[in-house]
Amino acid sequence: MKVMFAATVAVAGAGMGFAAPPAAAPAPAAQAAVSAPAPEFGVEDGGPGVFRVNWSAWNPDAPMALFVADKPDAPAAERVKLADHAIHSAVVGLPDFPGRPYFYVQPAKGEGRWLAQRLLPLEGGRNFRDLGGYRTSDGHSVRWGKVYRSGSMAGLMPADFEYLGRLGIRSVCDFRTAGERKSEPNKWVEAARIDYYTRDYEMSGGDLAKLFSGKITGEQARASMADMYRTLPYEQAPAYREMFRKMTAGELPLAFNCSAGKDRAGLAAALVLTALGVPRETVFADYALTDQYLRSALERDKGGNQMLSKLPKEIAEPLLAADPLYIRAAFDEMTRRDGSPEAYLRNVVGLNEQDQAGLRRALVE
Repeated sequence: MKVMFAATVAVAGAGMGFAAPPAAAPAPAAQAAVSAPAPEFGVEDGGPGVFRVNWSAWNPDAPMALFVADKPDAPAAERVKLADHAIHSAVVGLPDFPGRPYFYVQPAKGEGRWLAQRLLPLEGGRNFRDLGGYRTSDGHSVRWGKVYRSGSMAGLMPADFEYLGRLGIRSVCDFRTAGERKSEPNKWVEAARIDYYTRDYEMSGGDLAKLFSGKITGEQARASMADMYRTLPYEQAPAYREMFRKMTAGELPLAFNCSAGKDRAGLAAALVLTALGVPRETVFADYALTDQYLRSALERDKGGNQMLSKLPKEIAEPLLAADPLYIRAAFDEMTRRDGSPEAYLRNVVGLNEQDQAGLRRALVE
């Protein structure tokens, strides 16, 4: 069944067609507020109810039909056409869309592709984003709306509870220590009665204690972070093993988190994408997106980084950064110990060929 909503579309081509029922268009000011450039393939927030949809990195010159639906696997009969003959991008106003919009761009011949916002528009979210949309090495795409990565969910607001409730998330894996969970409890999973995995442990952290002494240089802080990342695949193996078990058992959609959504969750995301056959370059690019999304959330959650605020900037920066050096250090360590990250997934996490094939059937289209 098609969803009902009002829509306005501005495209680079011509020939707009609307399948949405007639209703009042959003105020012109909503579209005027769009200023940030859209990604070359993706969807960016352009203000309240406004979305900048861009597929120029995929097929920049061919005219496309643009559709929208309220779920990422909606059949053709449930997709609402927004425009015909759109070239490379569109600005879409959906002031009263019921839930999260998923956009589908359809060429005249061949299969189309789904697009959605990567960062969820949550009032109290911290780096809460969708792992969908990435291309695999064999030309397929990771499904949207199946696996989410996040930082602490303690700041989620009632409106966020409602938004997330529409996504159908069945399970959450929380990689934080007991102390972290006590400091920032996840009230959403309890309210929504979602399956919630946690484990009690203490992080070794390598030499990270030195960072909070303030008696080291910025380069030494960066090296300490890289050292910590070398321990993560093995220190977090029990949690990663359970996360993959849940996914292979069909407990999807699933979300996982740590405190910032950068280190433990960042490596988890990198392992999920690796298991799905996403190229290394793309895996590392997803990790680096935290630099774009985390800072503003931490500034909003002023109480969330009091320890960092006491450190000199040259020491705090390596702690906050999603530095490619760090994720590469983890991947290099898995290669040194197990032969490759893929072998780590088999030998340490226990993801056998049958499980991996099932995971790809569930999460790749």
